[in-house]
Amino acid sequence: MSDLHCEFSAEDFTATAFTSSSGRVIRVTGFGLCPSAGWELSLVSTNPGVVPHPESLWLELRERAPKGRGRVLVDTGVEAIIEDDRATEIVVRFSWREPFAIPVVEFDRFGDRVADAARQPAAASVTGF
Repeated sequence: MSDLHCEFSAEDFTATAFTSSSGRVIRVTGFGLCPSAGWELSLVSTNPGVVPHPESLWLELRERAPKGRGRVLVDTGVEAIIEDDRATEIVVRFSWREPFAIPVVEFDRFGDRVADAARQPAAASVTGF
């Protein structure tokens, strides 16, 4: 693990679309394994220029390291809420590594199969379980 960046895996992220009479909102949640406590993570909309696939919504994951750092691995959450009518996948982009894509799952209010990364330990975790 690098002290410069948190570790991320596509398996640690979900994108769930909620549709109502007001429109469609996508909730993106995820976790990264950070090298110490106090990291701040955010997902921000980014435009990679001409978008060849308008069904892909691009977000950039930004990190801010804490000023004082103790050496301990910490799962750190991140979330974004986006209004979008067409996206079927979310591409998470990083400034230091290749991006990854996660599918947008339509919320089924009568079903119980909607995954939420916020309720699961990070795949990048080094837990002993």
